[in-house]
Amino acid sequence: MIMLALGSGFGLYGFNLWIPTTLRQMGLSEDDFIIRNAALIGLPVACVISMLYGLWSSKKTIIGLSMLTSISLILFAFMGQLMVEHRWLLYVLLVLPIAGISAILAVLSVYSAEVYPTSVRSRGTGFTSAMSKAGGVLIVTLVTLAVAPPSITVIALLGAIPLLISGIMVLIYAPETSKITLEKINSEAK
Repeated sequence: MIMLALGSGFGLYGFNLWIPTTLRQMGLSEDDFIIRNAALIGLPVACVISMLYGLWSSKKTIIGLSMLTSISLILFAFMGQLMVEHRWLLYVLLVLPIAGISAILAVLSVYSAEVYPTSVRSRGTGFTSAMSKAGGVLIVTLVTLAVAPPSITVIALLGAIPLLISGIMVLIYAPETSKITLEKINSEAK
């Protein structure tokens, strides 16, 4: 979960801080309102994600979001100028990371509270939350030090790779918590 939190922090803050500059470098102007529109389109996506969480499970939602967000970031990394020529593709590939990473962080905070044993639950949840901010702090530090925005490929891969790896790790190692009491989860963890 720590790697998932760290990767989400990289993706969220790196993507949000560097993508406007990168889009301008690709020839899109601020008048295009692409990021604003993508965020508005992402609102219904967030509602669907909320329903999935309620109907499915924390673990499955995290895995699905991690994989979908990773795939969209990988496509974003390698589509380049094609996205400028096909705006619908740019919107789709912007909506998924914007909504997906934020949703991963939201579900991760709840899932952390479900899987850590009662004796360390608050510390474990706090540490997981701190790791998501640590990824952001690293990105903000790079921005503050005036590091030039990396290419769109680097930005997207900085988020995609940790999300993909951690999504696989959650699939393999993380316990399922749907319809299981906290007491049973705690006893199985021992």
